[in-house]
Amino acid sequence: MTTLQMETLNACPLCGTAALHHTLTAPDYESHTGDYGIDECGDCGAAFTNPRPVEADLPKLYAQRSTVDFPALDSGLVAHLRDFAIDRYLADPLRCLNSAPAEHGLDILDYGCGDGALARGLVRAARKHGRGYRITATDFHDAAPPRLAGIESIRYVPQARSQNEDVRYHAIFLRHVVEHHPQPDRLIRELKTRLHPGGRLFIEVPNRRSVWARAFGGAYCAYNLPRHLFHFDARSLTGAIERGNLRCERVALAHTPLLGHSLGYLLSRKIQNTGLVGVATYPVQVAVDALARTSSTLRATAIADG
Repeated sequence: MTTLQMETLNACPLCGTAALHHTLTAPDYESHTGDYGIDECGDCGAAFTNPRPVEADLPKLYAQRSTVDFPALDSGLVAHLRDFAIDRYLADPLRCLNSAPAEHGLDILDYGCGDGALARGLVRAARKHGRGYRITATDFHDAAPPRLAGIESIRYVPQARSQNEDVRYHAIFLRHVVEHHPQPDRLIRELKTRLHPGGRLFIEVPNRRSVWARAFGGAYCAYNLPRHLFHFDARSLTGAIERGNLRCERVALAHTPLLGHSLGYLLSRKIQNTGLVGVATYPVQVAVDALARTSSTLRATAIADG
């Protein structure tokens, strides 16, 4: 079992308000490090894990690339469906980026690249659109994820080294990343300095207002305690972006499979979101969320004005 140094927060990490409301307590279903609570700020509406691991210990939670954040693609069909989903996810951001003049191509950063699925999607998109994308991927690890091995058009840089680079980007993707950071506004503020004027952050996070969060309670896999340090709704995500000194252009509802792992947590069984159960139940998940006028994820676009 991983040993973590913990901290307990007495005020909201985003706005500093001490008026906190405890919403639930749930275990770490992945590596069994203990039970964790989720508190909600009475002022800005942010929800956050409390207590939580200290920032210096966070890399320990991803050391093996074996948690829910690194999906196991156990069949060619599932891998193909995931690539299709990534391509659909990229369609709107790249339509926006491709419409802007870029004589010398576009510099794009996949921040917190995980298993490299989004970076590989950018390579496919560059071929499809005939665009010159200079793609950089970064994460906690010293070495690139195995699925990026041998792809010369993707430059992998460990985060410790990436932070010291003087490189500006037209776009930075944070797909299921911001919820892992102890101070999302600080992360956004830091990444703003790495954007060209008019550059964009494309953010996707789980939506804690999903109907499935109410249905599964602490077994809702999108809570992913203690790896997810923040649990966003549209209001708190917009607030984090604005506190990071970017303009929030839009927050949209979106979907990603989550019933597999949630059922697995509830039933104490190994069930993958990207396995047959997760894929088979995905249409039901989307339909129920649509009826409830909510979603499993939120997608935000933030702009560095000036």
